Amino acid sequence: MSDKFVYQNARVKSMEASLFTAQSVGRLLDCTSVDAAYKTLTDMGFGGGASADEGLDGLFKAEEARAADFLKEFNVDGALDVFLAEYDFLNVKLLFKGILSGKPTVTAPSGLFEVDDIKSWLEQDGASDVPEALADTVAELKKLTLADGVSPRRIDCIVDRAQFAYVFSSLKKNSLLRAYFVKKVDAMNVSAFVRCKRLGLVKTQFVDGFIEGGKLDFLPEIYDASLDVLKEKCKRTDYDEIVTKLVDDGDLVAFEVAVDNALLKMFKDEKNDLFSIAPIVAFYLTRITQIRVAKLAVAGIRNGVEQSKIRERMRELYA
Repeated sequence: MSDKFVYQNARVKSMEASLFTAQSVGRLLDCTSVDAAYKTLTDMGFGGGASADEGLDGLFKAEEARAADFLKEFNVDGALDVFLAEYDFLNVKLLFKGILSGKPTVTAPSGLFEVDDIKSWLEQDGASDVPEALADTVAELKKLTLADGVSPRRIDCIVDRAQFAYVFSSLKKNSLLRAYFVKKVDAMNVSAFVRCKRLGLVKTQFVDGFIEGGKLDFLPEIYDASLDVLKEKCKRTDYDEIVTKLVDDGDLVAFEVAVDNALLKMFKDEKNDLFSIAPIVAFYLTRITQIRVAKLAVAGIRNGVEQSKIRERMRELYA
């Protein structure tokens, strides 16, 4: 048993008091204006260091940067590389779409690589210093042009497939992380399956975005069948309950909330194991969940949505 995570996990324990609680979320939901929500979030330490001039957008941006910085600070022997790489692949998407459209791009925080480096790899012909994890993705994207009628979805499909190919090639020894990403891929594929069918897309369009590495590898085979077939095929899997509810109720948002809760629970159940990476990942995923919760609450306040409706879309937190 390795003790290389003990120090970092002890530090995480000391940081747990900074996380949202049910009471703090309640305070946020009780706000009756965007200004009140801003004050409540800053009082809770959310987005610390953001300029007051940037308002709520500044808080969200600062909190996202803090989450990425946490990963970098606690990344022992590259154990968190797969989470940091998510920022890199996201920035590849954002930057390439910006290059094609000629519009300014708002990027995510940097991950394993600096945003400016990724931009140069995408813009420069014959760039030779592209890291292996991104090289093939960059090369494939450079073949696309607006003249080919490339869509944002096409870009997303290329990058998502590349990201998870990198993830699974990097996780040969960590069974917990592998199980997490398998479940995440399966959920993404199920969500895409239902969305594509609702939009009336043909099978080839679904297959184009299908991500390898999950357990539900039968999805392309049943695409032309009814959603009841999806429900039946999932009865003998870990996804029986949530897929049945998705098919019966047709609520994709509720499905995605349930998936996010299940993914976080995988690490919450192990968060007291100081010898594993679980407490670190649980804390990080909770920080990401807090950002989603805050954005959802603010959007609800802006649009006058009933508090009960907002709560239905809330993800679970750490405790």
